[in-house]
Amino acid sequence: MSDTLLIDAPRLHIRPLTMADFEFYYLLQCDPDTMRYIRPPEPDRAVVQERVQTLEQYGAAHPGLGSKIAFEKETQVPVATCVLRHVDYQPENELELGYIIVPEFRGRGLATEITRALAAYAFQRFAVPHVVAVTDPDNLSSQNVLLKCGFQAIGRRFIYGSECLEFRLNNPAHFPATDR
Repeated sequence: MSDTLLIDAPRLHIRPLTMADFEFYYLLQCDPDTMRYIRPPEPDRAVVQERVQTLEQYGAAHPGLGSKIAFEKETQVPVATCVLRHVDYQPENELELGYIIVPEFRGRGLATEITRALAAYAFQRFAVPHVVAVTDPDNLSSQNVLLKCGFQAIGRRFIYGSECLEFRLNNPAHFPATDR
């Protein structure tokens, strides 16, 4: 496993996904409950291995972006995969963030922590005017996380083969300070 720490969060270290993470990534990708709001689960190990290779290539081509693994600082146990990437992997598109939390670690505020850390990182490293996130319309938990983190619902968007709700978080550095 890579020791490269890319993003530090209060309880987590977040680093790029590598092929060394395959077993962890595969267990999430093939679990129907974990994938229910994302895409059909993928039981074929070869397909998931190819997916990891593609994700590694994207990260290499776009330093600082791509799929990542989040670990608990205290235990070094992986608790989530997450991503900061161009929408639809197209460099001309805006940055999108997302996450998948390991089932036994849900409900502990880790999704909120990951979302805040990825957004702050995107604003600091890439100076983008905003970041987006999309959710399945039925995924109320993720929608609540995004709202808690300051994202605003901006509508529906057909993306990644399905109709999603889109959320946006504006970079506060892109707005003039006001006297209040």
